Amino acid sequence: MNNRVKAAVAFATLLVMHAVAMLPPPEGLTSKSMAMIGITIMAVVYWATECVPMPLTGVMIMLAQALYGVFPLAKAVSYIASDVNILVLAGLVISLALGVHGIDKYIGIKVLSIMGEKSSRLVLGLMLSTAILSMWIPNTAAAALMAPIAFGVLKLVNAERTGGNLGKAMMIGVAYAATIGGIGTPVGTPPVPITIRNIREATGVDIGFATWMSWGVPVSLLLVVVAWWLLMLFYRPEHEVIAGSREVVERELRSMGGLNRVQRKTLILFSLVALLWLLDPVFSRWVSGWTYIVSLLAIALFSFPVIGVLSWSDISEKADWGVLFLIAGGLALGAGLRDTGVVDVIARAVAAHTSGLPEYGVLLVISVVSGLSITVFSSITATSSTMVPVAIGVAKATGVDPVIAGVVAGIASCYAFLLPANTPPNAIAYSYGYFKNYEMARIGIVLILASSLLLLPFTVLIRLVAG
Repeated sequence: MNNRVKAAVAFATLLVMHAVAMLPPPEGLTSKSMAMIGITIMAVVYWATECVPMPLTGVMIMLAQALYGVFPLAKAVSYIASDVNILVLAGLVISLALGVHGIDKYIGIKVLSIMGEKSSRLVLGLMLSTAILSMWIPNTAAAALMAPIAFGVLKLVNAERTGGNLGKAMMIGVAYAATIGGIGTPVGTPPVPITIRNIREATGVDIGFATWMSWGVPVSLLLVVVAWWLLMLFYRPEHEVIAGSREVVERELRSMGGLNRVQRKTLILFSLVALLWLLDPVFSRWVSGWTYIVSLLAIALFSFPVIGVLSWSDISEKADWGVLFLIAGGLALGAGLRDTGVVDVIARAVAAHTSGLPEYGVLLVISVVSGLSITVFSSITATSSTMVPVAIGVAKATGVDPVIAGVVAGIASCYAFLLPANTPPNAIAYSYGYFKNYEMARIGIVLILASSLLLLPFTVLIRLVAG
C-alpha cells in the first residue's frame, strides 16, 4: 500500500467514524456508545491496514474519545501512565540491558548447547531457548536473536531454501516459540498486562506476577512442545543428525568469552528483580501494587548511573516508546467499550447464540475466535485490547467465570500462528526464505485449534490459583 492509498484509507475511515458517531443510538445504547462504535471501526481499520503507524492509532483512539466526549481528556490520556505501561517499560529496560551486554544471546546459546546434534532435538532446543528468552525480552527481539543461530545451523547442511523440511521446521519453530514464550510472564508480551488490567477493572480481581506465571509458564512450555510435535509431523527434517552443529554452538560460546564484570552485574540485577516479582504473593499482603512498584525499581536500578548497567541515553534512544502509546490506546478502547455499554450489547448478542453451550464450550468459542482474530487486527496487542473486554462481557452474560474468560481470551490473542504478516517474529523468520505463506498457514490453523483445546484443562488451575 503506497502513501497515497494509505492517506485515502485513513481519511475515509475518519469520515466513517464520524458518520457512525452521529447516528441516533438504538435502544440500549447512548450517543457515547455510538461514538465508541465509530472509534472502534477506526481502530480496527487502522490496525488491519496499518495505514498509519500502530502507536499513532493508539493516540487517535484517545484523541477521538476526548473529542466525542466519551471520556474527559484527563481520563483518556491517563492510560499512557497506567501501571500496565510501567510494567511494560520495565520489561523494555530489562531486555535492553540483556541485549546491550549480550546476556540474552548467552542464555539462548547455553540452552541450545545441551541438545546434541539430532535434528529433532535441535529444533526443540532452539524453540525452548527462544521461548525462555521471550518470557523476559520482547518477542521480536527473541526471534531476531535466535533466527540467525538457526540460519548458522542450516548453512552447515546446505539446507534448501525451498522444499527442505529442516529449514521450515527451524524457522517456523523460532517464530512460534517467540510468540508462545511471551505468554509465560507479565513482561513477556503486551497482551498479558493488558489482560490483567482489563480483568481488574471489570471484576476487581488483581492477578499478580507470580500468580500469572503459575499458569503462564506451564501453558507456554506445553504449547512449545505441541508446536514442535506438529512441526515434526508436518515437516520432518531430512537429516536425522546434523554433524557439526555442536561445533557451531560451541564456537558461538567461545566467541562470547566468559562473563565480564558488567555482564555479571546485569545478571545479578535481573535475578533480583525477577525474584522480587515472584515474591508478589508475599509482599502484596502489605504493599498494594507490589508488581508495579518492583517495575519502577527495575527501571531505576538498571539506569542508575552509579550502578553502571545502562545510561538514560541508552533507554531514551533504544527503547521502543511507541508500544506504550499502542497499549494506552488499547486500554482506552477497552474501557470505552465497557463503560459505554457496547460490550454488554455484544455480550447479549453472543450469549443468545451460545446459551445452550456448557462453560467449556463458551470458553472454547472465546479461545478460537480470539486466536483467529489476529487475521483482522494484525497485532496481538490490538487483538487482546479488543477481545479481552468482549470475552469478559460474554462470560458475564452466559454465567461463565469472567476471570477465566479474560485469561483465555488474553492467551488466545497471542496465537499468531497463521501468516508471516501476523507478527514481527513471523516476518523475521519468513525473511530467511525457508518457507512460504501457505506452509505456515497449514500448520498454523491446526496449532490454533489444538492450543485452544489444550488451554481448557488449564482453566482448572487458573480457577484454583486466581481464586
